Amino acid sequence: MTVCAYVPGLMDRSRFDHHEISFVSTPQEAIDAAPGLLIVDLDRCDEPEAFRIDGARVIGFGSHVDAERLDAAEAFGFDDVLPRSVFFRRMAEIVGTA
Repeated sequence: MTVCAYVPGLMDRSRFDHHEISFVSTPQEAIDAAPGLLIVDLDRCDEPEAFRIDGARVIGFGSHVDAERLDAAEAFGFDDVLPRSVFFRRMAEIVGTA
C-alpha cells in the first residue's frame, strides 16, 4: 500500500526516515499518487479539506493547542486527527499498519 505525507517541515520529515513514505507538496500530487494512507501536517496546511481523498485513510496531526484546526479536519472527514506529540509517538504503529 502506498503511504504519502504532506509534511513540508524538514524537521518533521526527518522523523519519517525509517519508513517508506512518498512526500507530496500539493493535494493534487496526493490525489495522483492514490495512496492507501495519507498523512497531513495540519499546522502547515491552509486547505485541509483538499487532502480528503476518497478511498484513502487520511490522518492529520497538528498542535494540541489548536483545537479549532484539529476539529475542522475531523469535520472535513479525516479518519483520524491527532495532536503532533501523539502522532509521532504512535507513528510506527500507524505507518506499519498501512
